[in-house]
Amino acid sequence: MIQTSQRSDFLRSIRSRHTLREVLDGLESLSRLRVCVVGETIVDEYAYCNAMGKSGKEPMLVTRFVSCDQQGGGALAIANHMAEFSQHVELISCLGEKDSREDFVRSCLRPEIKATFITQHDAPTIVKRRYIDSYSLAKMFGVYQISDEELQGDDELSFIDALETALSACDLVVVADYGHGLITRRVNDLLVSLSPFLSVNTQLNAANTGYHTLSKYPRADFVCVHEGELRMDARQLHGDLRPLMVSTTRRMELDSLMVTLGNRGTMLYNRSGGFFSCPALANKVLERVGAGDAVLSLSSLASAAGLAPDIINLLGNLAGAQAVAVMGNRSSIRKAPMVESISLIMGKAAMPNGLKSMAASRNGG
Repeated sequence: MIQTSQRSDFLRSIRSRHTLREVLDGLESLSRLRVCVVGETIVDEYAYCNAMGKSGKEPMLVTRFVSCDQQGGGALAIANHMAEFSQHVELISCLGEKDSREDFVRSCLRPEIKATFITQHDAPTIVKRRYIDSYSLAKMFGVYQISDEELQGDDELSFIDALETALSACDLVVVADYGHGLITRRVNDLLVSLSPFLSVNTQLNAANTGYHTLSKYPRADFVCVHEGELRMDARQLHGDLRPLMVSTTRRMELDSLMVTLGNRGTMLYNRSGGFFSCPALANKVLERVGAGDAVLSLSSLASAAGLAPDIINLLGNLAGAQAVAVMGNRSSIRKAPMVESISLIMGKAAMPNGLKSMAASRNGG
């Protein structure tokens, strides 16, 4: 667990460099950015079960089905997070021809998001189903509905056409690359060459381990990855993380690189400002799925807006703290509780009257 002294040191440090007004003005400035989110649509299913016992004839645990919860994950979740803070969010993604689930997918998105879905023929929409013990909420196993094929032919051309139109009208492109075949070489080249500000995450997961790394992208402006994803790209399991961050930043010509460290918080390297660390700010951890997407969403916005590196770190961590307190992507990141958290972190004495009223109403007083 993060030591209380580390959190206290961070809070003292950020209070000494920034005012509450400065942080809140920075948060407000995100609303002006025109955002394009690019990535795989994923339907997350949580099948809750109760253990019954061992099968009478097989070495197998038998469970009783209780309920199933469906959520919009992947790029859907990222678009929803960002739409809370930006007034202009567009999503470019893909659905499968088989079991497209388009009605459900569109119902998951906030109404103000402009969404374009192309169809991948002979493939299903990605569904990641996890079986959960309903008492402990421990995951027992997962079953994924997914294609191994890359986008190709007319499907790839349709995706590129949609991208070209969207990229010409945005300030920030956030690529959530889950390694499931959507971001082909041609799509990658287009994103790298035409994005006005490119933010990238290449997720390491069960379907792509060993061949999907950050090196797929020759250039970006901001990258947010987990420590394991950065080490996989560098082929370096052990050793100091900082040299890897510096070398990756130089190779990709990044402005900043953020690495999430689980319960150790985040570390951010800025090319001109150096290293900045932020301890984990979560007080409650229910589940970690979706937390990285939440951190990516807020830190990408903050980086594109030109906010100070330690404020980028703070906003990303507060987004992650909200995400781990709920199951999966059941709810997206909300601005009001983030404002309240910022006000508490920066000191209540400096809280503007309007924000005091907001905090009081949320706490019932």
